[in-house]
Amino acid sequence: MSLRSGHFFCIVVLACAINLPMPCNEVQATELKNIIFMIGDGMGPEHVRAAGMYTGGPMSFESMPYQGLATTYSADNAITDSAASATAMATGQKVNNAVISQNLPGDGSALPTLLEHYKSQGKRTGLVTTAYMTHATPAAFAAHEPHRNNNSQIASDYLNDSRPNVLLGGGGNGISISSAQSAGYTTVTSRSQLLALNTSSTSRVSGQFGSTHMPYELDGLGSLPHLSEMATTALDILDNDPDGFFLMVEGAKIDLAAHNNWIDRNVRETIEFSNTVQAVMDWAAGREDTLIIVTADHETGGMSIQSDNGVGNYPTVSWSTTGHTAADVPVYAWGNHANRITTSMDNTDYYDLLTDLGMTGDLDGDGFVGINDLNIIIGNWNTDGSSDPRSDPIGDAFVGLDDVNQVLANWNNGTPPGLAELVPEPASTSILLSICLPTLMHRSRAAG
Repeated sequence: MSLRSGHFFCIVVLACAINLPMPCNEVQATELKNIIFMIGDGMGPEHVRAAGMYTGGPMSFESMPYQGLATTYSADNAITDSAASATAMATGQKVNNAVISQNLPGDGSALPTLLEHYKSQGKRTGLVTTAYMTHATPAAFAAHEPHRNNNSQIASDYLNDSRPNVLLGGGGNGISISSAQSAGYTTVTSRSQLLALNTSSTSRVSGQFGSTHMPYELDGLGSLPHLSEMATTALDILDNDPDGFFLMVEGAKIDLAAHNNWIDRNVRETIEFSNTVQAVMDWAAGREDTLIIVTADHETGGMSIQSDNGVGNYPTVSWSTTGHTAADVPVYAWGNHANRITTSMDNTDYYDLLTDLGMTGDLDGDGFVGINDLNIIIGNWNTDGSSDPRSDPIGDAFVGLDDVNQVLANWNNGTPPGLAELVPEPASTSILLSICLPTLMHRSRAAG
């Protein structure tokens, strides 16, 4: 921070703290532009541990600063399926198993999804999966059907109604090259065609790779792309929009391997999902306008690790079922507003978290942006924010100037709960002075 910017920053902080008549909103908060929602289908905590044992290190998303667990039950069953769980994540509402973003139980009306919400804000949108494109999880973000097996109707919902800019996944099952091209999509069917796309000029693409779910990593993909390659291509297309984008990425075959109790394929799919998250994190590195959430729709197989057999060897595990379980699933988050992820959540919480971000800068949740919110940041200054996640509204695991800017850009917004909010506590004023006075004195000496 230069002397000039430091001088201005400290004047603004002190002026705002003692409520001087200064336009604190001259400080600009960083806008949340890009939302990347990543789902490891069927991936429970033990699946993550097993993959880490094989590689000898944690999965990429385990380094994210905000982590928790989420419940997954559906409206009609303690054990959800992918359709109901993805619907809960995409719409914030519990539905019966097999339902795709419709109000069932209820009147059957369409439930607005995260993808549709962000499209209405002018953002580009995308869906990437290793399942066939009309499978339950992607469908819940961009279709509305009473049953997950309505593949042709789901494809029609994509191409004619929600119209995501990017549709990359397995082919067939209701979607065809001709229908996508008629709807204005560029179509690709192989890895080479995908990587040859001009991502600067392509605004709508339908990748139809094969005629069903994509192959397992362990078995080789032949001429088809990896999940990480589909995700990075999607990012290259979506980030051309100055308004930002919403992207859902699903590692679907973690679930399918677990249904068969195949530890080798399950581990390799989890590793590729981790590679994909790393590729997304690499793209987002240095950005303050992006939120990445990594989670699962449910746990599959009831996996339990029995022994770690060392790097390069698959751990010994037991399975309790070939179906889904009611186990809580892991949640990880990085970036702008990542601190809104809590240690204990339900899968319906994401919709409100991502569509009703609340009053930016109101860190203590009292409906007013003022000195108490600034105190939260100052009390955790120069830390990673782990002792109080509220102090890191930017979500970059560092409490500093960018977090203060989020508060100052919204200073005095809301209704003050009382006069105490408007007057800084002596302790906080002392801390502010201890931070700002050296900069101000340095500036004074330099000017003299």
